[in-house]
Amino acid sequence: MKEIEVKAHASMALKERIDELVKAGGSPVEKDDLYFRRPSEIVQALRIRINNGKLELTAKKQRQGDKTEDNQEYEISLSVSERDNAIAFFKCLGYEEYFRKYKKGFSWHYDGIHIELLSVNDLGVFLEMEALLPFDAKPDEVEKAGNKLYSILDLFNLRNAVEKTSYREMILNGIQGKSYTGQ
Repeated sequence: MKEIEVKAHASMALKERIDELVKAGGSPVEKDDLYFRRPSEIVQALRIRINNGKLELTAKKQRQGDKTEDNQEYEISLSVSERDNAIAFFKCLGYEEYFRKYKKGFSWHYDGIHIELLSVNDLGVFLEMEALLPFDAKPDEVEKAGNKLYSILDLFNLRNAVEKTSYREMILNGIQGKSYTGQ
């Protein structure tokens, strides 16, 4: 699938406003990601995620657009008991552990958009939103999805809190999160 995503600095106080918008409480989310790369490559390539008790293996191609990320993700699911085997498999292919990302918070679905409000490592709290499109989505469909994400950001006055720096870059460079209270 092609993911059109945006993230913005937020605070957990935003949960009540999202609950009101969606007309439902958020589902608890906990994601523990271990990223791998080949020693000669700088960008992330593979991810092993424990997502609320499920193991997901993901290969990701990232592209940062002007306003949103436009990612292609290829994913398979396994039993959590296969985690050590998955790590050994990646290492056998020449990949090394690169960095770890841990997210905990809440998740909602609203009008075809997946919304998460998450505390990420020691970086702070972020509102993450994504629209899923087919790989062959046309540019106008991608633009329409991005506009929809920004219209939700506007509901929460978070357009100026958008963060384009990847979590990878923030984690590896020790960038401290900003506190954002503009909601």
